Amino acid sequence: MIFNIFIVLISLIFENIFNLYFSKLNYITPLFTLISLIFVFPYFKNSKKDFYIFSLLVGLIYDLVFTNFYIINSILFLLISIVIFYVLKNHEYNLLMIVITSILSIFLYNILLYLILNLYNYTNYSLIDLSYILKSFLIGNIFYCFIIYFLIMKMHIIDK
Repeated sequence: MIFNIFIVLISLIFENIFNLYFSKLNYITPLFTLISLIFVFPYFKNSKKDFYIFSLLVGLIYDLVFTNFYIINSILFLLISIVIFYVLKNHEYNLLMIVITSILSIFLYNILLYLILNLYNYTNYSLIDLSYILKSFLIGNIFYCFIIYFLIMKMHIIDK
């Protein structure tokens, strides 16, 4: 459990630093905290309920740190953790599946957020705007996946 909390905290810190100091880079937008759920999955692969509770709590923390929507990200993280659980439970946990699951999570998160925000008229942006947003999320987050994966494998924290 300490590893799970450590990965989430590191992801929150990196995401915060990245948002503070590199926010002018329009092509790289972090979602490191969401991606961290993929890396804590091996510790929860035999306990779906615990993984969902952990994801819900991470989403709540994400809401408290980054947004003023105190329930939206909690629900989105929970929904995405359901997808993460079923994808990684049914496939081998390797770099390719981590990248595919990351891309799927990023797309799902942004599409659901787009639908929610437009449904409640909180913001009004088009599908073209959504495509630019998706593109900006992919580059940095996939790079983050590679770095974390190789660090974890180098330290032998997670077995393949």
